[in-house]
Amino acid sequence: MAERRSRYRIHSHLTRSRFLHMEDALDIGKVRLFAGEYKRGQGASVITAHYLDVADARVLFSDLAWSKPVDYVEYKGNGGEQPVSRVLKVRRANDNGKVWFRLESGPGEVIGGGAVKPAGKPETVVNVPFTIWEARRLAFVVLAHLQAWEVVTFRQRACPATASTRGGARGGELAERVQGDK
Repeated sequence: MAERRSRYRIHSHLTRSRFLHMEDALDIGKVRLFAGEYKRGQGASVITAHYLDVADARVLFSDLAWSKPVDYVEYKGNGGEQPVSRVLKVRRANDNGKVWFRLESGPGEVIGGGAVKPAGKPETVVNVPFTIWEARRLAFVVLAHLQAWEVVTFRQRACPATASTRGGARGGELAERVQGDK
């Protein structure tokens, strides 16, 4: 299931063989993590994505920004004829000074309430390493983006009927432009 929607890229992290992009999916209340493995001159061989709820993103990236120990696991997925399980694991290993983002996707099984759990081994796994400095930088950039989005869209979210009339038309127009830039 390839997503064709163009999303604003908040931050990108590249290694010699892997990448992790943080993308704006705030129109649905999420931050999109898009990761993959590639070989120079050959393109991506493995790609996967995970959608992190904004509330969870704030806590996770706040902890990373302040260099706190992190051992975060989140299970998501989507149902349908062939349910897909998506797992995000973020771990700061104290022993080697690295932070690892691991994104997994594969077959899923729909359980009560529409939740999706992994059904077997993941088909796609991408591990992306960060130094602690790189992880902190990523976290602060994501947090700054979330804060800016909240400021720009506050009136529209708090008072939808008056967003473009109270306080001048420019505030509503700016919020609409930001929402349209996804």
